Amino acid sequence: MATLDIVTSVIVTLLGLFYAYNVVYLILGFFGKSKVYEETDVKKKYAIIISARNEERVIGNLLDSLNKQNYDKKLITIFVVADNCTDNTAKICRSKGAVCYERFDPSKARKGWALEFLFENIKRDYGIESFDGYIVFDADNVVDANFVREMNKAMVKQAGGVVTGYRNTKNFSTNVISSAYGFHFGRSILTRHRPRQICHSATHLAGTGYCVSSDLLKDGWHFHTLTEDTEFTMNCVSKGVEIGYCEAAEFYDEQPTNFFVAFRQRMRWTRGRLVVFFKYFTRLVKGMFTCKKGKKWANYDMLSYVSPNALFKLIISAIYPITSAIITLASNQPLPYMSWLTAIGSSILSTYLMNFLQGILILIKESKHIKCSKLKQVLYLFCWPWFDLINIPLLILCCFIPVKWKPIIHKDTTKIEDLTNPKLASENSQQDYQEHLPLCKKHTSFKQLPDTLARDYSLVITSYKDKFLKS
Repeated sequence: MATLDIVTSVIVTLLGLFYAYNVVYLILGFFGKSKVYEETDVKKKYAIIISARNEERVIGNLLDSLNKQNYDKKLITIFVVADNCTDNTAKICRSKGAVCYERFDPSKARKGWALEFLFENIKRDYGIESFDGYIVFDADNVVDANFVREMNKAMVKQAGGVVTGYRNTKNFSTNVISSAYGFHFGRSILTRHRPRQICHSATHLAGTGYCVSSDLLKDGWHFHTLTEDTEFTMNCVSKGVEIGYCEAAEFYDEQPTNFFVAFRQRMRWTRGRLVVFFKYFTRLVKGMFTCKKGKKWANYDMLSYVSPNALFKLIISAIYPITSAIITLASNQPLPYMSWLTAIGSSILSTYLMNFLQGILILIKESKHIKCSKLKQVLYLFCWPWFDLINIPLLILCCFIPVKWKPIIHKDTTKIEDLTNPKLASENSQQDYQEHLPLCKKHTSFKQLPDTLARDYSLVITSYKDKFLKS
């Protein structure tokens, strides 16, 4: 047992050292300031790229926000791929001035394939290099009026490459599900994007709100995994391509409000990242030694970022009790049940506390970006650690259950004016959204919170029973 304890301690220590630099990132992200890109007279030409499937409820608001950009309208062209749509998505897009290509191929119903189709059509009808850069959005996004202007400043400064913007959550205040996503993406700003920019290192892309130089897409789009954004990130970094961050380029994203939908999406993320890890492991390791000076660290950082931390925890958690059980049984000693339970409890508690403390820093540092009342922020702060606590169950399930890409139904019709106008934002943060869980209802005191949580729990259990019975 003593030898087993030593081996386990060594493995845990090595993994700790592998991720230790993230503590420095957290400090830099909290106390540091993001780079402000200087004004430029160079105005590049951009194509806006949107993949949509049955998004007639929300895509109009995105297109309206894009049509109101503080940038020369002649230098912006909006392209939409209506992917296997059965509603009025294509009609709405064309009515608002977008170039819309319709695609019908259920066998390849995934964002990566839809983007490939769209770029093939742009290459045929316009030519990839007729635009300086391509800005990717999702249909549920809404965009700050200065987004393209700020993105252009960043693209001019770093002479191309890739740049990602500030991803905010437009429905943070709805419930504990959407707010957890808001904390998650706030953590990405605090512990990933901002510190990487301060360290002059590449950052990662997260699905939407990023700009790609046309020279990187001259051969089209060929990334089709469940997490095509992560795959594209690893491909760029392993080749020494710079991925910058522009905090002033802000956009808003709708997050799931239903736990079943969130769990399914997280399953896709987990499986997709696992595939990308094994696909790009050797390339990233090679890049640590072969990329130009200043790019080597980015390869190590991305290897750490995409590595399945939950898998490492799972292996350690499984090896220790199994091995210790064999040893104790062989020596006719009682099984150390309490030691196992203590270890599991300590792991859960430490994860909760770490996320809770990070949540406090997020609320402090990113307060001006969070569209939610202070009372709800406090409530959601205590609840949000569930987001990471389910990582190991997600990993186990995604290894044994087939994971397919499925569209998420978007219902939030919030407009960009509602989010950027302080008065409207304050009013909307107190609204009752009847389609969401009871937690989104406003509270007048903390005394109401236990009852609200009980109602919310009951509703979730009921909805899950209905789903499982139907399936």
